[in-house]
Amino acid sequence: MSAPSRAGSIFGLRRRNWRGAGPLGWLLGSPVAFILLIVALGSGTANYVTGETDRAATARANATIAGIERLISEVKDLETGERGFVLVGSEDYLRPYTTALTKIDTELTGLGAAAQESVRAGGPSLAGLIAQKRDFAARVVEARRNRGFDAAIDLVRTGEGKQLMDAIRAESAARQAATLEQLATIQAREAWRGLLLFLLSAAAALGAIVLLARLALVRRQESLRMSRLLDGVLANAPVGLGFLDCDLKIRHMNRALATMSERGFGADLGAPIWAMLPTLREELAPKLAAALTEGLVSPNVPVAVPTPSAPGGVRHFSMSFYPLRGEESAAADQSVEGVGLVVVDETIRHLAEARLRRSEERFRSLIEASAAIVWTANPEGSLHRRQTAWTRFTGQDEAAYAGLGFLDAVHPEDRAHTRAAWTRAVTSLEPYATEHRIRAASGTYRHMSVRAVPILEPDGTLREWVGTHTDITERKEAEAAIEAARAAAEAANAAKSQFLANMSHELRTPLSAVIGYSEMVQEELEDIGEADLVTDMKKIETNARHLLGLINDVLDISKIEADRVEIYAEDFEVAAVVQEVAVTVEGLVAKKGNTLALELEPGLGSAHTDVTKLRQCLINLLSNAAKFTEDGRITLAVARADGALRFCVTDTGIGMTREQVGKLFERFTQADASTTRRFGGTGLGLAITRAFAEMLGGSITVDSREGHGTTFTLTLPDRFEAAAAEDADPAASGDGDRGTILVVDDDAATRDLLARFLEREGFSVTVAEDGRRGLDLARSLHPRAVLLDVTMPQMDGWAVLRAIRADPEIGATPIVMVTVLDEQNLAFSLGATDYLQKPIDWGSLRQIVDRFRLASGDGAILVVEDEADVREHVCAYLVREGFPVREAENGLRALAALETERPSLILLDLMMPEMDGFAFLRALRARPDSSDVPVVVLTAKDITAEDRRRLAGQADRVLAKGSTGLKELARELRALVPATEDAPAQGPEPG
Repeated sequence: MSAPSRAGSIFGLRRRNWRGAGPLGWLLGSPVAFILLIVALGSGTANYVTGETDRAATARANATIAGIERLISEVKDLETGERGFVLVGSEDYLRPYTTALTKIDTELTGLGAAAQESVRAGGPSLAGLIAQKRDFAARVVEARRNRGFDAAIDLVRTGEGKQLMDAIRAESAARQAATLEQLATIQAREAWRGLLLFLLSAAAALGAIVLLARLALVRRQESLRMSRLLDGVLANAPVGLGFLDCDLKIRHMNRALATMSERGFGADLGAPIWAMLPTLREELAPKLAAALTEGLVSPNVPVAVPTPSAPGGVRHFSMSFYPLRGEESAAADQSVEGVGLVVVDETIRHLAEARLRRSEERFRSLIEASAAIVWTANPEGSLHRRQTAWTRFTGQDEAAYAGLGFLDAVHPEDRAHTRAAWTRAVTSLEPYATEHRIRAASGTYRHMSVRAVPILEPDGTLREWVGTHTDITERKEAEAAIEAARAAAEAANAAKSQFLANMSHELRTPLSAVIGYSEMVQEELEDIGEADLVTDMKKIETNARHLLGLINDVLDISKIEADRVEIYAEDFEVAAVVQEVAVTVEGLVAKKGNTLALELEPGLGSAHTDVTKLRQCLINLLSNAAKFTEDGRITLAVARADGALRFCVTDTGIGMTREQVGKLFERFTQADASTTRRFGGTGLGLAITRAFAEMLGGSITVDSREGHGTTFTLTLPDRFEAAAAEDADPAASGDGDRGTILVVDDDAATRDLLARFLEREGFSVTVAEDGRRGLDLARSLHPRAVLLDVTMPQMDGWAVLRAIRADPEIGATPIVMVTVLDEQNLAFSLGATDYLQKPIDWGSLRQIVDRFRLASGDGAILVVEDEADVREHVCAYLVREGFPVREAENGLRALAALETERPSLILLDLMMPEMDGFAFLRALRARPDSSDVPVVVLTAKDITAEDRRRLAGQADRVLAKGSTGLKELARELRALVPATEDAPAQGPEPG
């Protein structure tokens, strides 16, 4: 029995030291008495066994002493026979001699170890001396028999026989003395040990008798005490207990039965139980008679007693009757002496059961009225019988949904996952939740949300499952409609994105041609001396660029609405960028007689954000100020505080009213219609500026007074924080050295090996010892290619790779990962051009870097452009700059042109019919004879991050049409292909 259960039993009423008072009471218990009895028995047994052992040892010692005496006697007989034969010479005298020889052997055998071992250390044993004596006697007898009396006497006179006999007597005496000493020791030990064991046995037996007697007394006292406690329990028991005599009159009642009697049937001692309620006699008399006469037990007899004070006016009792027999009558199987009575007041239980029945009826009514299907299942997962709601909805009867038959009503496509989910829930006792379709009685399937919870017993075992099926068909139909609408919206958004991409190309391409032709015509007019006409051409170029800016604004706002604007954060010097912006807008500011003042706080330092979008925001604000100010002053103030940059653009222009300020940043909206007519514009510049400011984590505010000017304040964090943003070191811009390969590795030996190898291959090499330095050099040098390690201090290779690919100026630089790591998939997913694993295979490295060699200037530049006007003016300008040129109107024609001549460089548009620029690049790099031809992408397409990844390692430069002038294009091409200075200018050849 466990400790908790024993503590809750009647044994918990026993005294803590019930076998005796005091802390040593446990010594007076039955275990100690039992031990004492064992000690007494063991002591007596040990006394007997050791006594027998000692007696046996004494007998052996006495036998040894007697055996030695007999042995000495036989030796004397031997000597007597020997002497008689020597003196007389008659064989008759040898008869004692012969008999003694046989008996000596017998006695030596009987003595055993006592005869074989010497008493004195190092001396001869008794058996050895006797053997010598026998040998001497045999020699004397042989001498007398064969050589006569004199020979025998001479041998006797040597004294050897006497010496041996003296030695035998001395050894025998010593052996007998040792044996007597051993015998005395055994007898002394037996005397004190016997006495001690006897006393121990007697004391143990006496102690056991005393303890057992006391134990019997204590148990008797404990029995009497437990009887008193039991009487107290019976008297104070929460159930009614009583005894009826043979006349069925109450002879004893405990307190609970007396209370029940007062509240209910009103019987007293000495009266029948139905004394106050005669109606109970008919109900109880047969049960009592059966117990009294037949000895039958009648348990749990319900009795209802009208009682005004009871809840509901009736008190409910449960009575049990059992026969009472004395010990003698029970043994003799005689009639009972009375009837025992147990009464339990069940009025509260009856009330609780009534409430439970009413609650079940309400629950059942609720289930019947509920739109959901409420069901219950047993612990094994099978539906209970009489699932009315399930039958009404599905049409399945009890036989059909028994066990897991309810799954037959589930749609075949949902049946497997329903079975798995239900099995998992039943096994783990976790709530069950799923959705499936079930077949209604009409044959149609309805979507259902299913929920079920396990109902546990207090001990944690599962009692049943209670679950519901809720019809969610309408919700599913609504979700399907929403999904269809979402798909349609996504399709529309994709179509819009594609439309914007096409519009970007279709609008910017002709404008690029207009700008390009105007630049060409200006140069030709300057060459022929028509300076007056140059001004007109500049107006054409200016208006074309203005129109391109308006188109860019419309496309920018469209990308903002489509959430397709990408942020490219980089490090830059704030003061330098502000001064560049001031130079850019200087002409626009001076156009209306305004002056621009810069107020730069000392120590502006560097910042990390999208410098292109910051520059566009400042240009928009300054352009807006210049537009609405005449003969005034425009101030650009820049300050830094609390990790933020604050740009304030203040003008002395016309200012605005409060109403005009309220709608200032709305798209396609200006202050009012008169403002639009007077100053022009689309009303998108400020809306784009605010959108860019918010994308960069900042804000823009305005303060204006009509007639007194306006102040715009642009606040941006000095470090842009975004998941995709990477730290980058400041880098100076420049044309760079396209013949240089940059090696970035923290291991000096690897850097030296790679540098020496590349220099032998004819490359110019620059090295960097860590990632941060490597990124700085990549931005300043614009290398032909980068060999990049991964595990480096300061900035690892993956961060460098992401930063280069995110930089618009060097994003297309080929990057070869050279590392001990096996991470090719990661490298290619981040935009690596190729991958080499250390130790380096120099043959593989040679094949890779051969693709990065500068092409010779012998071949022509192949211009691949589908717009004839753009293709024509680009080719014409390149011819004027001294480049041999060929042209092709799409990717397929360009591939055909490669078959006849290898170009020195390819100037490629991306959006073309039949084969676009991306497909052409893949085909070009797959050709062994042209995989290393430099490619410059010149496109009107908005280049996204995905486009940069696709162009990584494929194109050497990516330039935007419209924003890249022809002179700038020529500079880029000279960095890649030296012009043929002595070659005559020649027109473009068709591809």
